[in-house]
Amino acid sequence: MFGQESPNNVQIVRTKTPEIVSLEEILKEVSQHDVLVLGEEHDNTVLHRFYEDLVRQLQTRQTFSISLEMLEKDQQFVVDEYLNGTISESQFLSSIVHWKNFKTDYLPIVNLSKEKKSRVIAANPPRRYVNLISKKGLSAYKDLSKEAQSLLPQAYTLEKYLTKEYKQRLTELFGGTEHNSAHQINIEFMALGQATWDQGMAEAISSEIYKTGQKVVHLNGRFHSDRNGGVVTRLREMGHSVLVLSGFQKGRESAEDFVKIADFVILTNDR
Repeated sequence: MFGQESPNNVQIVRTKTPEIVSLEEILKEVSQHDVLVLGEEHDNTVLHRFYEDLVRQLQTRQTFSISLEMLEKDQQFVVDEYLNGTISESQFLSSIVHWKNFKTDYLPIVNLSKEKKSRVIAANPPRRYVNLISKKGLSAYKDLSKEAQSLLPQAYTLEKYLTKEYKQRLTELFGGTEHNSAHQINIEFMALGQATWDQGMAEAISSEIYKTGQKVVHLNGRFHSDRNGGVVTRLREMGHSVLVLSGFQKGRESAEDFVKIADFVILTNDR
């Protein structure tokens, strides 16, 4: 690999070449796709700053919607109230269930969209319902009201687009001692829970594209999108062209695997 150091103490690798490139190369590629997926490790502060800068740069060139794994679908009306100026930032934060690092690492991207008057999509199905599916499988749908089911993807879609490779990765993830040490879990049900996240986010993104005609930048944990993961597979099955980024600390993944992981890999020196 060859090239130059990029902003924010990161290196950008175009994996198909492979070579180290500048941020400008990502900006050029985005115009050829419906969706830009930003895969992250949730505790990587350096990567958060890089993605914030990337979104800022994109917003100077075109209009697009932001989609976030970190916001749940039933919070959309609160997100809209904040973007429209109906409620204050403090009211927004106190009205939603959010991750502990939301204010420092994700709110800046929401605020960039607020400034540009662009949309922010609360993409994730509500955790309380996904947890139920993870415990009971598809039978959980019987316990849910019509209102609750409206916040979830159709049950048949969960397994339909669950590829063998992705299911194997989920089996390895949920079958490990870290997840099984405290209590026994049903790996099949856990995989369905993950599929609910993936399908729910993919549907939210696709709906936004057809509703507004705009491109979407989607931010999620990189397991959802690495190696043609759940969200990416489902978006492509829906007919969308997807450009995938994945960010992580240098040395975490083998350089030989980069081309399998994403179109661009963002390497950080620190977390």
